Amino acid sequence: MQAVNFAQFPRVAMYFAKNLRFLRRRAELSQAELGDKLTTDYNTISRYENGKSTPKLEALTKLAQVFGVSIEALRNEDLSRQATLAQPETKRPPELATRSAKYPLLVSVELDGTAASLERAVARLTAINQVVAGTN
Repeated sequence: MQAVNFAQFPRVAMYFAKNLRFLRRRAELSQAELGDKLTTDYNTISRYENGKSTPKLEALTKLAQVFGVSIEALRNEDLSRQATLAQPETKRPPELATRSAKYPLLVSVELDGTAASLERAVARLTAINQVVAGTN
């Protein structure tokens, strides 16, 4: 199987790079923060945004999930012109980001897309919050 040369399809490469930068900025993520979500570094994100590198399918899939768009839209459409996109993940509200935590805690929650998993996650996070609030 022959590798795809994106130079033959400049529109595709142009839209991907433009879309990635647009979506990252709209989500208020730095290149390093987005790189962390993809388990890569900011240099890789920079190369994607500048059209110097094209991600493999695994990275494209992760990017599409992070921003809530399809891979096809990410590569083939000018998303900056569409006002109907779902809002992506955003940073914490400013009041939470500026308040220092007495007991900093990082919690990871994995969801499988069902309402039951979301309910379990909310219940667990609520319980953790109550324990942490009770330690003050």
